[in-house]
Amino acid sequence: MLRRCLQAWCAIVLCEALVKDVDFQMNNHLVKELEVEYGLELGGTITIDLQNRHPANDTYLMILSYGQWLQWRTTEMAPLTGVQPQAKDPFNAYLVSSWRGVLWDHLQGTFRVEESNGGRNRYTVLLVSALRSSIDVHGQLTFENPGNGQLPLQDIDVPWALGLAAGVYLVTALLLSWSLLRSTALHSLLFLVLFLRGLVMMLQWLDFFLVGLNGKESTFAEILWQLFGKVQDISELMMFLLISLGWKVLRPHLDISEIRFAVAISIISFYLGVFQVACTTPSTCSGYQLSRYILHALCYLVVIVAMNFNLQKLVSAIADAPATVESGKLYRKLQAYQIFRWVFLLFIVAPTFELFLKVTIIPWDQEWLYVLVQELRAWVIYLVLVYAYRPNPAPLRVFELTERSDGSDRED
Repeated sequence: MLRRCLQAWCAIVLCEALVKDVDFQMNNHLVKELEVEYGLELGGTITIDLQNRHPANDTYLMILSYGQWLQWRTTEMAPLTGVQPQAKDPFNAYLVSSWRGVLWDHLQGTFRVEESNGGRNRYTVLLVSALRSSIDVHGQLTFENPGNGQLPLQDIDVPWALGLAAGVYLVTALLLSWSLLRSTALHSLLFLVLFLRGLVMMLQWLDFFLVGLNGKESTFAEILWQLFGKVQDISELMMFLLISLGWKVLRPHLDISEIRFAVAISIISFYLGVFQVACTTPSTCSGYQLSRYILHALCYLVVIVAMNFNLQKLVSAIADAPATVESGKLYRKLQAYQIFRWVFLLFIVAPTFELFLKVTIIPWDQEWLYVLVQELRAWVIYLVLVYAYRPNPAPLRVFELTERSDGSDRED
């Protein structure tokens, strides 16, 4: 439904194809990736309009299908001039491409997808300088699928999946909000995590909508949802950490050292996240992302240790406690932490399983399935935690009967 509405809106305002601005300098480099794995249907086109301020006759623009791109990636990029004769796999000048053009000072051309040059596929646009010349390129690349489609083929159905996920998260957060007046700060944190997840999904949908509306990627919209995504990641991490430490479940307050640890993790993670969003080179972005993963992995270890410690603490308390209603509350807390243990295990293992599904089972042009699987898993995790740590759960029936039996004995 969302996809149909988007297509109808684009037809009304006469949207153009997706336009990607190109403006960069390259010196002593072989290859520059201008666009990677853009899905095109039969009849789709890539229109090239580039200028080179430093003309060089060794500069080529190349369009490769997915299979051709895989061959390029497995080839060691050594220059043709024999500067690196020691390379195991010298640069292969005979690698096949679907389209190529010489960029001397100006290059204009159109690549149309046909069965003979790759068909319905993911296409990568490269700029190759065989002699590593100094070049200064600016211009535009225009991508268009049949029917004035602005999105890559694999992303056409992603907006409605994001809209559906956003609606489910926000409705769940709204249903949870009614109990906040009689709940603790932990339930407010659960509400915040759900709300932020829904907000991030909505901002992602807005980013896709603006691409379809304007024909250009919105840097502001992309940065906005990525920043809110980092904040949501931190709130999710703090949710697991605080629950494992027993905050508002086993004790009302945390120690000062625990507070400092949580605040430090949040600040450092946000700092790395902001720089990851703002970075401009793939190597720098990967460095910030790896640092953030290591930081979160450290926090996950703390969650595992604290969770098992509190489980053992509850088991010991129940073993020494008499059969009273208070013991029933301890049993409820023990059940909640046992559920939490399995939920956290699912949270750790699920991304690997989802990636396996994406690589082996989910078709490349059905990215929306991968999005729905991810969001369904996250929604189930949040919902189970909301249920496990719901405010004022009913005590176990057996302990109420024990209390009534003791009262009857005293009356006799």
